[in-house]
Order: sequence, then structure tokens, then C-alpha cells
Amino acid sequence: MKALKFVSALSLLCGVLTLSSCLGEGGNTLSVYTTGSIYKTNTGTSYMYLDRTGLSVTSSELQSEDWEEGDRLLATTTIDFDNQGTQVSNYIYNATISGIHQFDCKDYLYNGAFGAFQSDTLPSLYSIEPFINYRKDDTILTFAYVKYEVESGEAGSLELIQPKMFDFETKTDTLYLVYNKGNIKESKSSDYISFKLPQYPVNTDINVVVRYQAASSNFSTGGNDKTSRYFSFTYNRPETLE
Repeated sequence: MKALKFVSALSLLCGVLTLSSCLGEGGNTLSVYTTGSIYKTNTGTSYMYLDRTGLSVTSSELQSEDWEEGDRLLATTTIDFDNQGTQVSNYIYNATISGIHQFDCKDYLYNGAFGAFQSDTLPSLYSIEPFINYRKDDTILTFAYVKYEVESGEAGSLELIQPKMFDFETKTDTLYLVYNKGNIKESKSSDYISFKLPQYPVNTDINVVVRYQAASSNFSTGGNDKTSRYFSFTYNRPETLE
């Protein structure tokens, strides 16, 4: 069974705010609390590519679980560059990885019958998010948020909906985050989530519409309409897809 760690709102927010690298006094140790994606070497060894650092790492902790390529993790990673020993590859560093938490990585959903935007309200979004990652086989959108805990019965859900095909002429697309809070109780928890984006044929400006409690969120948006708020980002088509 995979070792999953509950992520409290406070610890997740601290992780978001300390996402930048922290070098030790000698300048040869790196410790960072961040998200990453699982990959496999040709021999089947699992390693994690750390988001926004350009570094790949592996550890005994990572090898003790049966991860699949593409799994998304949040963890504290410490690399001692002066004590690497035998590396599985010259671009994969040996590290200590602790507090591993796996979070969802979901496909976007195309729904041509999608009508007026209807969604429950997310309690909060976090400020440094969202961000986009160009992975080997897909592109993902990741952000941190707060959700309601669910009682027994109807489970909550969060889906990314594309209601119509990409507009090639304007090179724009609008996606909708639809939250179903389910059979909730008063308590809340925070988490990350990733969504696989459409593989756009060209660079594309994307708006993501989401309904959330702005007063409790440390997050600014590109604008709002009468019923919801939205954030914007640009998809830059990777050269490997040309």
C-alpha cells in the first residue's frame, strides 16, 4: 500500500510559500518541499522530477512503493551533492525524500453538451498556484486548494471541463473547474490536484473559470464575470510535439 500523508491546510500553505530552493551553508545541500512527477528508468527504477527545479531525484523511500509513471507527489526532498555515491544515472540525484503524499492527476473531460456553468464553491485557492508542467507525454495544470471533508454517502469531486473544441482562429480556449462538494461535514482539508490539458496544436491563451471564496483565498485572478472568477495562463506548445 502506498504511503500517503494527510496534508493540513497549514502545512500545505507553508509548502507553497517555501517552494523556492534552500541551500545549506556549504552551498552543496538542497532541501525543498515541492511537488513532482514519477518517471521510470529503462531498468524500472522510479525517480521523481521536481516541479520548477529542473532536478530529478530518487531514494530508498521512493523505491519502497509501487509507483506508476505520471503519479503526482508532494514531499520534502533533500539532496547532498557532495555525497552522491553510486547514481542510477548522471542526471538523477540520490536524495532523502520524506513526508510523501500522493495527489490526484486527472484527465480533462470534453463535454459538448455543457450548458451554463454550475458549480459548488471551493472554500479557497492558494496564491502561487496554478502552474503548468510540460511532461514527457502530456501537459498538466496543477494548483493547491481547500475542499470540504465528506461524510459517508456522496463523495465530492473536482473536474476540468472543455465545453467546446479549441478555437484555432483566436488561439484561445476556456475551461471550467466544476466542484461538487458532496455530502459534506464542517471540517475542511487542503490538497493539490493536477489535470491533464488538451494537446493544443499551437501556443494558446487559456482561461479557467472557477467559483471560490475570494475572501478566504490568497489568490488573485485575471478577472471575473457575474457568477464566477477566472485565472489565465498561456500554453506554449513543446517543441517535442512539432
